[in-house]
Amino acid sequence: MRDLLVKIALRLGIYQVIVEYINRVKFTIQSRRMRKNGLQMLDAATQVFDAMHIPAFLTYGALLGAYRDKGFISYDPDIDLGVLADQIPNDLHQQMAKAGFQLHRQSVLANGQVFEETYIYRKLHLDIFYYFQEGEDYYSIIARKHETKEWKEANATDGFPCDRSYVPACDFEKREFLGLQVYMPIDTDGWLRAIYSDSYMTPIKNWNAKDYVTRIVHSNERSYRRFF
Repeated sequence: MRDLLVKIALRLGIYQVIVEYINRVKFTIQSRRMRKNGLQMLDAATQVFDAMHIPAFLTYGALLGAYRDKGFISYDPDIDLGVLADQIPNDLHQQMAKAGFQLHRQSVLANGQVFEETYIYRKLHLDIFYYFQEGEDYYSIIARKHETKEWKEANATDGFPCDRSYVPACDFEKREFLGLQVYMPIDTDGWLRAIYSDSYMTPIKNWNAKDYVTRIVHSNERSYRRFF
């Protein structure tokens, strides 16, 4: 039934409008849940990685909120953590499951390399980005919408276009965040300038990397989604 409805919506030219509406509704619901229970999820995730002696650090919107707003961004629907890819333990999924995190989705390259995982914790979403080193930088991979296809067809065919988000390689340190001690990159300012441009201290709700000078660059890599 879903595939038939998608075909009809595509034929009528209203598929993207429907998707955007559904995403706005989901976004609103998740943002409310985040404001209520996000700190509890962050605490639980931090304890898992601390027990494994692995620094899981705030990144993307979570890092921006912690540094600029001293809390979660009010409209952020999830929490973004980063982990260095060469530190990922083989039993990560088992350790996360013990703490109540259900692996929901993996984003993988065509060669099978995982670069992002989404976990669900009490209806909240935790995104974990793998960071890879290249010279004096780290980079994470961001999957974008397919150029023309709806996501299910794209996932079954040529996959999704990707960007690489480069940040300066640095160490991580624990800092206070809403009563918790969480890891953040020592060069937080450099990271946020690389991701969001020099204007990152100005809140912009519908921010788009294409409109600013960042270190997010297009990659020829394609990615796919695995669901669990």
